Amino acid sequence: MARARGQERAALAAYLPAGYPTLDQSLDALHLLATTADVIEIGLPYSDPLMDGPLIQRAAEQALRAGFRTEHLFTTVRELAAASNAALAVMTYWQPVHHYGPAYAKEVQMSQP
Repeated sequence: MARARGQERAALAAYLPAGYPTLDQSLDALHLLATTADVIEIGLPYSDPLMDGPLIQRAAEQALRAGFRTEHLFTTVRELAAASNAALAVMTYWQPVHHYGPAYAKEVQMSQP
């Protein structure tokens, strides 16, 4: 965001569900997005994404079918944070956080450098 402010322009934000279409391909895509995006929202794929549109629903379903699990989110955030200056935000529903338990917040926090 500071880069955008310094260039007197609006910040560019991008969104991608983690693990879509596969974990390795999503990491590659996220690293590519980080070269130009100021903010990256990383979606946590969820099996019942009622509030998302059909495109994001299908992407989440594909990531889950490819074996994505919540633990992969923390690895994804950790790797991207270490290699990028983009601000990172995790987008999710309450149900996966509740299911994972109290350690969820600590895991996300520990993923950031």
